[in-house]
Amino acid sequence: MSVRAAIVVWFAWIALPGAHAGDAARRTVATPAELASALRSAKPGDTLVMADGVWNDADLLFEGDGADGKPITLRAQTPGKVVLSGRSRLRIAGSYLVVDGLCFRDGFFEGQVIEFRRDSKKLSDHCRLTNTAVLDYNPPDPKADSRWVGLYGKQNRVDHCDLAGKTNVGTTLVVWVGDEPNGHRIDHNRFGPRPPLGENGGETIRIGTSDVSMRNSRTIVEHNLFQECSGEAEIISVKSCENVLRYNTFVGCGGALTLRHGNRNTVEGNWFFGDGKKGTGGVRVIGEDHKVFNNYFHELTGDKARAALSIMNGLPDSLLSGYLQVKRAIVAFNTFVNCRQSILVG
Repeated sequence: MSVRAAIVVWFAWIALPGAHAGDAARRTVATPAELASALRSAKPGDTLVMADGVWNDADLLFEGDGADGKPITLRAQTPGKVVLSGRSRLRIAGSYLVVDGLCFRDGFFEGQVIEFRRDSKKLSDHCRLTNTAVLDYNPPDPKADSRWVGLYGKQNRVDHCDLAGKTNVGTTLVVWVGDEPNGHRIDHNRFGPRPPLGENGGETIRIGTSDVSMRNSRTIVEHNLFQECSGEAEIISVKSCENVLRYNTFVGCGGALTLRHGNRNTVEGNWFFGDGKKGTGGVRVIGEDHKVFNNYFHELTGDKARAALSIMNGLPDSLLSGYLQVKRAIVAFNTFVNCRQSILVG
């Protein structure tokens, strides 16, 4: 199958319907106030349907507690036709909640557009964001910091979403790592074009931060398409331990999947295609006990830190914010085809 055919197949996935539990009760809401009222009586298995139309400056708090196999679902009447615009944002707070079919465009929010928490005291677990799009949702000032999705809590999932066109400072999707492993899953999403930012802060996904980088996150990033994600040198920036990044496809991305901080991460079965774009890289390795295997690197144009496979020297006794030495890495069964610099050690 060609790269283009694979992308067409991938787009067919994004139209798949979200998983809906059998409706115990179903109620249509047309305003944020009606949604808040309906949530006060919502029970596990209930579905709240947002009426089609433009929801301008909507500050939505989807808070509640469903049950395993009986989530509370907030869904669009018609996927893609419930448009959150202006200064709209969404907070998902509680357990076993599903958000399905929304679209954010024609506006921006400084901060986090979608976050899996109400505030620092109430995080989410076993919640899901699916079939949702955030498109060109940028403040007019490219220096203004915003993030489109913030994952907190445990066992949450982001799948079959379309996140494309971010141009300002701030990571597109952030996994915030706490004291315990979170076990999030990020799968079957399209991360669309992101032009070069010209400075740090243009990652597409970041998992953790340097100060918590020795903690286990155990996030799984799989079956995603990254298309021209060129915000900065790190397309995905891993800054925590024991994450798995597998079966993703990178096409024309000016950067690399970077194991920046943390140990014991696995990079398996990913596809990297240069697609004729400048500075396209593969995997950059920093830290201890990583596994990089069964990946395919095709006509990548980058070198040095953007080589198809870059294994860095690191520094003895490095600070967490520095560059730890590579130790005990397993690098095996990778394929390199016509890359400018296939493997760089040191």
